[in-house]
Amino acid sequence: MKKFLLLYQIILVILIIGLIGCSKKTNPPISVETTAPVINSITAEKTKILYGGGDPAIITCNAQGGNLKYVWQVDLGDIMPLNGDHSKISFSGAACCVGDKTINCTVSNDKGSVTKSIIITIFEVEKQPEIISVESKKTEIRPDGIDESKIDCFAIGGNLKYKWESDCGVFNRTDSSQVIYKAGSGCIGVQNVKCTVSNSLGTDSKSIQITVLNK
Repeated sequence: MKKFLLLYQIILVILIIGLIGCSKKTNPPISVETTAPVINSITAEKTKILYGGGDPAIITCNAQGGNLKYVWQVDLGDIMPLNGDHSKISFSGAACCVGDKTINCTVSNDKGSVTKSIIITIFEVEKQPEIISVESKKTEIRPDGIDESKIDCFAIGGNLKYKWESDCGVFNRTDSSQVIYKAGSGCIGVQNVKCTVSNSLGTDSKSIQITVLNK
């Protein structure tokens, strides 16, 4: 009787193990269902920052679709991921990056990809304006549009405004760091061309001499 009972218990254990093994085989692995990615929004805590790493913009890309991969791109500037899937980043830029910067976020999975952008403006720290030089490769020109002189005003100071003046002659524009200068026959001789830069802290001026030849 004891032998029969022991045999019965052994058979029962074998059947239970077999049932457990079958149940494991029949249950398929759980997978995450994905859909085509959609970017709901790209937001930044601030969209205007000072150049350098001390004043970054924190940007978040909110998207849906499942199994998402985030890739960020910008022409100039530094991007640093702040979380595991890279949906949140820190953006900053050096002095070379001053101006509007378009930052693209591309979100993708096995169903496709989508891209959305945000613009962050990088400003310089303002200081007293200083013109380093006013230069042109052509300081002698013939009048009446035969020749022209391209003049560059190199300055520092941050958030600068430019203004150009001359004794005689015309510019293609007067509010840029680079201008094209022309003169008519009434401007024969040496002409002083002046660049003035300004910001909230002051102004600075410097001139260059352009000789208008007698054709």
